[in-house]
Amino acid sequence: MHNILTVIKKELKRFFGDKRMLVALFFPGILIYVLYSTMGSVMGNVMGPSEDYVYTISINVENELYTDSAFNALTGVVDYTKKVVSSDEEGLELLSSGNADLYVSYTAGVSGGLATYNVYFNSVEMESANIFQIYQAILTANNYTPVINFVSSDVSTEEDMSKMMYSMVVPLLLIMFMFVGAMSVAPESIAGEKERGTIATLLVTPVKRSHIALGKIIALSVTALASGLVSFAGVALSLPNLVGGASGGELNVTLSLGFKEYLALLLVICLTVITFTVLLSILSTLAKSVKEATSYASPLMIVVVAAAMIGMFVETESVYLNLIPIYNSVSIVSSVMNLSVEPLAIVFFVISNVVVIVLGILALAKMFDSEKIMFNK
Repeated sequence: MHNILTVIKKELKRFFGDKRMLVALFFPGILIYVLYSTMGSVMGNVMGPSEDYVYTISINVENELYTDSAFNALTGVVDYTKKVVSSDEEGLELLSSGNADLYVSYTAGVSGGLATYNVYFNSVEMESANIFQIYQAILTANNYTPVINFVSSDVSTEEDMSKMMYSMVVPLLLIMFMFVGAMSVAPESIAGEKERGTIATLLVTPVKRSHIALGKIIALSVTALASGLVSFAGVALSLPNLVGGASGGELNVTLSLGFKEYLALLLVICLTVITFTVLLSILSTLAKSVKEATSYASPLMIVVVAAAMIGMFVETESVYLNLIPIYNSVSIVSSVMNLSVEPLAIVFFVISNVVVIVLGILALAKMFDSEKIMFNK
């Protein structure tokens, strides 16, 4: 029993006496708490319109019995404004262009027959889908459905659904494939050589250590980029089957990307992979072994996943958010899938990632010059 306790004390002392090990053990949990708390707040804001959002509902008549009664019931539940239109074409145009969240076409009953509500909404637009659900619930709760015909129509097209599905699935998968590609080579390249002792031989050669660091970054980036491109090709080729199969074969998933979109996508892949490689190389340089480097990469993976999840649901209202590394990669890919790439967003993305890459390479060069870091003294 005494020997067992001795071994336990030895192992616990090794774990809790090493600052690096403590960081690897506890930092991911702390980071998860912070990120998930932030994500919960963000997701709560984006899964539904803000409290001060004013819906726009277009209707084709005014001062009709059922129309006024239904809208009176809606009053106090949400803030809205009414737009009276003269035809269905005008009402549907307002809805399709985003200038209205709902279109209600009222038709009086013939010879005492039931009045008809043709309610049009756009399921791809969050506000439109939300007010449709509220309006339908209002009619049901106030017992209007027995005395009216309620006909609902979704005006979203297959192209709209395709863009939405692509913009939700592709950024998450692509960002993760790029990170995994970089993570599969970065820890082994530096921490692996430190673990095997071969890094010492490399450092005593008549080559500047900064050049060694830069050479490793370039080689690792090319390798990770190849992995990311192959992974993306797999996603691009399989996504129509994935989304089409998920919809029961009812959705014909098509997306026509132009030269501008492909160029933006290639730029995002290249710069993001290099950014991941630089960050992971820094963590690898700090570690004593490949296992330790992998454990250091876990918090970064949590950040990447959180950024990808937030980017899937948050529509970037401010172009300046594209200055945030990692998140901007997800945001740009999402905008590419939505065919809504903004040149200024691309510029901010490039500036942000180039700054991170340059600063990371400079930091890595300094770390290679440090005997304490390279030989873990």
